Amino acid sequence: MKRTFCLVIGMTMVSCLILTGCKKAGEKAAEKAIEASMAKEGVKADVDASGEKITIKSEDGTTVYSGGKSAAVPENFPKDVYVYEGATIIAAVSVPDGFNLLMESSDSADKVLGTIKGKMAGFGWKEETTVTQGKNAMAGYKKGERSAMVNVNGDNKTQITLTVTGQ
Repeated sequence: MKRTFCLVIGMTMVSCLILTGCKKAGEKAAEKAIEASMAKEGVKADVDASGEKITIKSEDGTTVYSGGKSAAVPENFPKDVYVYEGATIIAAVSVPDGFNLLMESSDSADKVLGTIKGKMAGFGWKEETTVTQGKNAMAGYKKGERSAMVNVNGDNKTQITLTVTGQ
């Protein structure tokens, strides 16, 4: 729990840094601030902030956050999890036991969710939950010990959040 809390604090700080577009001196100061914050919670970490990418290494593993123009699907992202084709990756997070992608598409929320449902089923994922409220929808999937959660929020552009846990 403590490590998760530290990771959340660290990623929140990281997000702020990326959104403000830190330069080299600011990046080094931010690295030290994140490391100090995590150390207060008993977590020793090495933080590397460069441009729009932040890497946090601790005894629990490596967390990588990328945002902006450098955001991309991580190389080790599971091949059997569908990433909506044509969506723009806004941010990507890779943690020791999972991934989180924030994407945006000009397609309607209904089209996005329908496509994802079909593709995930085709990859052998079992849909366990679906909740739809207006232009917002959530679908939860299981495959073995792994879980995937897709949140779709459609207004002018459709926001897609894809979270995968368990490897």
